[in-house]
Amino acid sequence: MLAAQTKAETLRIVRSPFFLLFSIAMPMVFYFLFSAINGVQTEIASTTWGAYLLMSMTAFSLVGTSVGQFGIRLAYERRDGWMALLRLTPLPPGVWLGGKLGAHMAIHLLIIALLFPTAGLVYGIDLTAGQWIACGLWLWIGSLPFLAIGSLMGSLKNADAATAIANILHMGLAILGGLWMPLQAMPDWIQKIGVWTPTHRYAHGAWNILAGKAPDMIDIGILSACFLLFMVLSGYLMNRREAI
Repeated sequence: MLAAQTKAETLRIVRSPFFLLFSIAMPMVFYFLFSAINGVQTEIASTTWGAYLLMSMTAFSLVGTSVGQFGIRLAYERRDGWMALLRLTPLPPGVWLGGKLGAHMAIHLLIIALLFPTAGLVYGIDLTAGQWIACGLWLWIGSLPFLAIGSLMGSLKNADAATAIANILHMGLAILGGLWMPLQAMPDWIQKIGVWTPTHRYAHGAWNILAGKAPDMIDIGILSACFLLFMVLSGYLMNRREAI
């Protein structure tokens, strides 16, 4: 059941025009635009701008897919009665949710497999095989806390409000986390806030790998804490909604 549900969810996401636009096309367009403006070989954080921005835009794409598409879809399925209908079938709720999470993790691998080679071929980004693999694994596994945030969005009572909040969170966390512009180029007050955001710690781990270092413990700690916090909170809210 889990395999069939995961396959069905994966196909639904891939066939969605919103996925193609916001998770593939938009990050890729922004990547090539900002690379052309700043110069691919410009040095930043012990690496080049082309590699640095690739990690930023890949993180931006995965955060958007997790918080936006995953969370909004959950909210509307609950509002439209799909979750209530599923309770009348033999499909356990855990398998239904597990299928969604598994599908999004598969989609995240697909996004990485598309963005990394495209940028590498176009700009000839010079990374070792170990760096490519380590960055890909870090971004893939590190997307779990943002799926937890998406799950929280899906547990909100009003689906329209969940859509608005998810979009604001996506863009706000991207800007504060330094995905659009390095934090050091921003005002001091934004830098002081930004270093504590999960988006910054997420991208920072990949930037560290580019510089030949391991992700900082604070990167791992903040992302792990976010995953546990938001999964527990979303589970509590969903169970409370079901009880009501």
